[in-house]
Amino acid sequence: MAKTEDLKKSRYGRVSNKRKFNEELDLSLGESYNTINLILNKKSNGKSSPTVLNNSNDGKRNGFSIGDMVWAKTGKYPLWPGIVIMDPETNKFTKNNNMVPMLHIYYCNDAHRRNWIKIKQIIKFSSKEEILAENPKLSTQISRSKLKSKWNKAVEEAERLAAMNKDQRISSFFADNISDVNSTLADKAGPSTEQTTPNQQPTETNYNGDRLLDGSNHEEKMLIENDSKKEDLETHPRYLIPELCRQFYYKGWVTGTGGGISIKYNDQIFIAPSGVQKERIRPDDLFVQNLDGEDIIVPPPEKKLSKSQCTPIFMCAYYERNAGAVIHVHSSKAVNLCFLIPENEVKITGLEMIKGIFNEQTKKFYDNNEELIIPIIENSKYEKDLVDTFKMALTKYPSTSAVLVRNHGMYVWGSDWIMAKTQLECYEKLFKETIFRKLNKG
Repeated sequence: MAKTEDLKKSRYGRVSNKRKFNEELDLSLGESYNTINLILNKKSNGKSSPTVLNNSNDGKRNGFSIGDMVWAKTGKYPLWPGIVIMDPETNKFTKNNNMVPMLHIYYCNDAHRRNWIKIKQIIKFSSKEEILAENPKLSTQISRSKLKSKWNKAVEEAERLAAMNKDQRISSFFADNISDVNSTLADKAGPSTEQTTPNQQPTETNYNGDRLLDGSNHEEKMLIENDSKKEDLETHPRYLIPELCRQFYYKGWVTGTGGGISIKYNDQIFIAPSGVQKERIRPDDLFVQNLDGEDIIVPPPEKKLSKSQCTPIFMCAYYERNAGAVIHVHSSKAVNLCFLIPENEVKITGLEMIKGIFNEQTKKFYDNNEELIIPIIENSKYEKDLVDTFKMALTKYPSTSAVLVRNHGMYVWGSDWIMAKTQLECYEKLFKETIFRKLNKG
């Protein structure tokens, strides 16, 4: 019987194409995945024979593993950041396409679109500055492209993911399994070229004649089915809220099931559920109610979800301040600041980030030499019991766009979700500096 080593060579002593291919595809699966065997099928005479590859990495090859961040080039699109992950249809992250090794990539900031990419068109992920320095033409390509804003957001997401370990990265990117829904979209503006198979839509159940209880309504269904509304879908609260909750979780602004967010959209209020891990909220977990507080859309009954306990406070901000979005965080900076201030208000001045806060009374942004005052209300056992004191704070402080809750956290709002999130980020930096000043005073 011929030796195994001899079978790898032809009768003329040359290394076979199969061996060359296997060596090119010598992928390292990383420490947490080193028990996985990579199996590729090569058709021969109508039958498939598996080839099991050795996944060890000798340190010389540029191998990729599940969870790796990469730059991928597809067609006419610029280099795009993505993550190496299993194809949900084949349960493989690599394949042999006519003896050409390929990896399965999910793109960042692209509604979780995915594609099979040739390995030679993939490079290891590096920062925005590094990739632009190494590829001068990329800067020109991006600046002339309508994709500039989308590309920059994709890079921001990729850099955030790259800072995590692989388990956190995969959890953060796929926590809500939103790809199952978004796989029905044909993104003409994104880097993907492969069309995925649409999932079967849930049975529609009429509610008040024209609303549905399956987690969507007619307008949302149109968004999903109409390519021209793709950008609208990306900023629709049903998909935006889960994404924001994941960001808030990894920033440490919310913990576990604590905290919440709601967004007003076409006179409807989209509200995150109660009792769900913030980084794992899915689009069909959301509640939707009208401005009168009546439920329009609820999650599937089998999920047994309840609406956020913050809802009464959210609605108070919508009624009293005509807010477009309201965010509730359990920020450690907000809590610690209240420990240092026994009074019922925080006064801040002389800091640059004050210019990012909107004065709701003057309808202008603050100057950094103006005094910013944020009210503090006392905590209670239940969120609903905060409504009266919250409303009193809004009356007493007509300029404020936030209310601190002692030993609890903070509520912040804005004319839309972008304004609310931007102000939240500014408040966080202001609180950090104020705490530093008080601790080092004198």
